[in-house]
Amino acid sequence: MAVLSQINHCEDNEETGNCFKILTDQEMVLLENNRTEIQFNKGETIIKQGTKSSDILYLKSGLVKISISSGDSSLILCIKTKNHFIGIENIYGYDYHAYTVTALEDSMICYIDTSAIRQLLKQNNNFNAELYRILTNNSLLTYDRFFSLTQKQLHGRFADILLCLSNKIFKSKKFDLPLSRKDLADLTGMAPESVIRIIKDFKTDKIIATKGKRVEILNEPLLQKISNVG
Repeated sequence: MAVLSQINHCEDNEETGNCFKILTDQEMVLLENNRTEIQFNKGETIIKQGTKSSDILYLKSGLVKISISSGDSSLILCIKTKNHFIGIENIYGYDYHAYTVTALEDSMICYIDTSAIRQLLKQNNNFNAELYRILTNNSLLTYDRFFSLTQKQLHGRFADILLCLSNKIFKSKKFDLPLSRKDLADLTGMAPESVIRIIKDFKTDKIIATKGKRVEILNEPLLQKISNVG
């Protein structure tokens, strides 16, 4: 059952693949002629849940959160770093955005016309296979998140997120937390008060140290153990 100890709760740019590198010069021209770049500031909404989709997004730089909401409730599905596609599920006929995307820091987004992506999929089998692999990875990420949210206790869920941020996003044991307490609650499926209590518990046990938004992981083996046992 070692697989469960390697659950991935967010993504890093090493998992994106080399989609653009396997395109021919002519295909790259097609791509360039059908894309637009837009800069978003921290906190700005990039995609609104329920709006019509005509483009596939590519995150060239920055950090974003992907969330779904209903009424007053919301859940952050994942965090995406630079060099990741957003909305590739819309390639295959779903015309509306199923989630909201918000910039966690200043981010550069490349909008690529969906029809151009579909044309590339038809004429380049390697590009097709690479995009399908990314879709598959996104599905596995969703399964892992579902397991964590439904089967783990609060401390295990929070440990998952800290390990994700440290190992996948920032690749450092010291990082500035890009999420508010409310975001952390929406990401872990718990109340903000529970997030505050668990942070206090982890600090008391010398698992982490915090100063403002700065977080340092002091005892990664113990944090990993908490994640594993849930």
